[in-house]
Amino acid sequence: MITLAEVLASAPMLAADPLLRSNVPGTLERAVRWVHSSEVLEIAPLLRGGELLLSGGETLLALGPKEQEDYIRSLSARHVAALALQTAGQPAALPEQLIAAADRSGLPLIELRSVAPFVDIAEAVNRLVVNEQAAAHLVVDDASRQIARQITDRGPHLPTILELLATALEAEVSLVAPDGVLLGHAGNAVDDAGSRAMAGIVVGGQLAAQLTLRSRSDDPLLLELAADRLSGILALALAQAFRPTPAQVADARLLESVIEGGDAATIRHLWLQAGLQPGQAAVMAVFRTESRDANFSAVERALHMRGVHVKSHLWDGERAVLLALPRTGARAAREALIRAARDAAAGSDTCGAFGPNVSEDFRAHDSYVEAQEAMRLGMPAAGEVADAMDLLGRRILAAVPDPAFMDSYVESALGEVLEWDRKHGTALMATLLCWLDSGCNTTASAASLNIERQTMHKRLSKIQALLGGDDLRTSGRLLGIHIAAAAAAAGPVPRRPGRTP
Repeated sequence: MITLAEVLASAPMLAADPLLRSNVPGTLERAVRWVHSSEVLEIAPLLRGGELLLSGGETLLALGPKEQEDYIRSLSARHVAALALQTAGQPAALPEQLIAAADRSGLPLIELRSVAPFVDIAEAVNRLVVNEQAAAHLVVDDASRQIARQITDRGPHLPTILELLATALEAEVSLVAPDGVLLGHAGNAVDDAGSRAMAGIVVGGQLAAQLTLRSRSDDPLLLELAADRLSGILALALAQAFRPTPAQVADARLLESVIEGGDAATIRHLWLQAGLQPGQAAVMAVFRTESRDANFSAVERALHMRGVHVKSHLWDGERAVLLALPRTGARAAREALIRAARDAAAGSDTCGAFGPNVSEDFRAHDSYVEAQEAMRLGMPAAGEVADAMDLLGRRILAAVPDPAFMDSYVESALGEVLEWDRKHGTALMATLLCWLDSGCNTTASAASLNIERQTMHKRLSKIQALLGGDDLRTSGRLLGIHIAAAAAAAGPVPRRPGRTP
């Protein structure tokens, strides 16, 4: 395991004069799986976790406090090892609100006070990482070959397969059915002091078992790689013992048709085959988990307890969930399901998103598409569940085919505020959007921006004066202003002709 302490002590990193600015417990012991450099603010979805991200910082530091915190939060949600920002040549050190945001999100923040080529840092560290990963791949590849040979020559005998795996990984191996029954165990018992990795073993789209690997080593790399790579071959071994029931097959066919956008007649036919009532309302949700279904069962149990029909299916690494709702009270039922999912996911590595309700069963695909968009736009962190209804404004903006379409509306609605920010270097636009996103809650938005409530009132008064003096909440223009503010935050708006910055 290459730790952040080792990276900071490397010669190329020392040349950058690094200073740890955040106060996140266990920072120096964090594993670094890769070093990546980028100035792209939307980089989080492209990361897999464990990266040390290097950035010149100029683009990030030009943002308002809320946008900076959103960026920090997005990296933390992807389990990035640390963010290193270069301040050499910058007029000031890292702002305190950025450091506070990193502490709140649990993201180690490093200030690079001297100029050093990022490529030198990346090459030096990534060379060590590749060597370590190559060794782990050799172990897992050898275990995979042994298990495949066992299945081919002697059949899928689980005790032998698990013993092979325990010996190859020097780990404790257990396989447990979804109902908690132990299917197999091998290796000496390991306490919680070491590392652990889990994976859901899926057969025919259904969770057949949960694999748990435990090792005395503090480095989880080998176990995580094994859990990810060997779950497929273990599924082959389980396939002969695990036979989906007709009901499970019907559920899988219905979910696959909904996900792929099947025609109305097919979905209605499969809907009845799956034991659902015709004409029901529905909502779709999607969930992801680092442990590949190991923690999703708690969320699924919570949804079942709400008294609705729940159908789930593994699809492209995500768990797609269909919830059939009563026509009467569908909105309240959906809200209760979201609350239950959020309570169950809290503190776990599972995140998810709910699409909007649809009034007809055959339109469930529409809800699935919006649940996927809510995952993309909301970027829920581990333990969080996003609601597509909270992201409606951003979804509308994302659906506009021509980004320039909004420019004239933004300039017309908020030109004076934009101009004031340009001339005075203020962040009134970010303040306005934060206040609008909070439901015009001054106290909550002040806390989100980490400013005094009185300061928030002053900013809002200035915004109100710039926009004509009317109370925005009673002006009848609140929706248009909110959409325009969100559009302004999404991209630059051309300056007014004849105006200077």
